[in-house]
Amino acid sequence: MSAEKVVIDYDMLDGVRTSITAIIAELEDAPERSHDAAGAIDQPFEQAQLQALASAFRGSWEPKREDLIASMRDVSQHIGDVIDSYVGLDRWF
Repeated sequence: MSAEKVVIDYDMLDGVRTSITAIIAELEDAPERSHDAAGAIDQPFEQAQLQALASAFRGSWEPKREDLIASMRDVSQHIGDVIDSYVGLDRWF
């Protein structure tokens, strides 16, 4: 029985982890921007419905955003675990 080679692109994985960190930062800043967006809509043609809909969307998006942040953190942690595990194996062999 022979062992197969596993090639891990650490730079690529680290780049993905860096991108995920940036995505998390954007998602964490989203409530501030969505509040600004709802305020910027104002009342076109003296109608407040669009502003109300934007605010309602912000409220319904919040729990999903929090779930997405948690999932992205988990993925980042898993990527870190893969990197750490294979770096440890590379040192051992």
